[in-house]
Amino acid sequence: MGAFSRLLADIDPGLSLVSVRELTGGVSARVTAVQARRPDGSEQVLAVRQYGNANLRSDPHSAAHEYQLLCLLRKADLAVPRPIRYDESGAALPGPLLVADFADGTAVTRPAQLTQPLTDFTGQLAAFLARLHQAAFTDADAPYLRTLLTAATFRVGTPPRVMDEALSEPAIRAALAGRWPPPDANPPVVLHGDYWPGNVLWRGSQLVRVLDWEDAAVGDPVADLANARMELSMAFGFAAATAFTGQYCALRPGIDLAGLPAWDLYAALRHAGRMAEWGLDDAERERLQSGHLEFASAALSAVAD
Repeated sequence: MGAFSRLLADIDPGLSLVSVRELTGGVSARVTAVQARRPDGSEQVLAVRQYGNANLRSDPHSAAHEYQLLCLLRKADLAVPRPIRYDESGAALPGPLLVADFADGTAVTRPAQLTQPLTDFTGQLAAFLARLHQAAFTDADAPYLRTLLTAATFRVGTPPRVMDEALSEPAIRAALAGRWPPPDANPPVVLHGDYWPGNVLWRGSQLVRVLDWEDAAVGDPVADLANARMELSMAFGFAAATAFTGQYCALRPGIDLAGLPAWDLYAALRHAGRMAEWGLDDAERERLQSGHLEFASAALSAVAD
């Protein structure tokens, strides 16, 4: 508690600590909700993100770069958290951290959670992604972002010693071997890098925030589209992925989907060997594996045609 009190004092000496609550569900970072009281008695809640070792190995300045990116996205009027400060000194809490406003909402990752028709849900997800990809950013706006194709090419070319049979990894890698890299069909844009329902917050039936930008990159917008398709298929079924794709393409009629088959396969590969890290019970693991199998089968059929 004392560390968070010191952090608040650094942000604003008038803030006093009320409570601290660690948020569950994160894999790559530890996120804590910090409730603070202002001198006038009003309260605010801050989200404190402490980055995991994997993020810091790939980018030791993850906190500073995510802060800068959120500032850029807010200027574009995108529904992302308001960044407040970052700290790489480790003086208040161990390691680099980012402080942003806390977004009150719910992540919808199962059909039973839906409060609106599925097509409205996927439509709002598609609208946000289209707006992100249409934002007029240049390379100079975010020079700290990695190039997704470089990281993806390394993953595709570095198979593990033991492949994940349950997630079709051998077949996916075999199919990718002759189809990588994908066609360079669209101008590069800023990508979320991990756009899926678990990183989106809703209030009722309204999308209010898109979170977790530490995997942001620059690349073909179809890469983000493919990842979202894969995640929607896992969580809501392949029909949801199909609806989402049509809605996104309607908002971006000039998008070239020549690279989609390869990016779909790459998206399917991303979870290989990782599900054991998620702490799932048997029923949830089987549900997600079933959705992944449906998506991977469709992707493999598409490249076989």
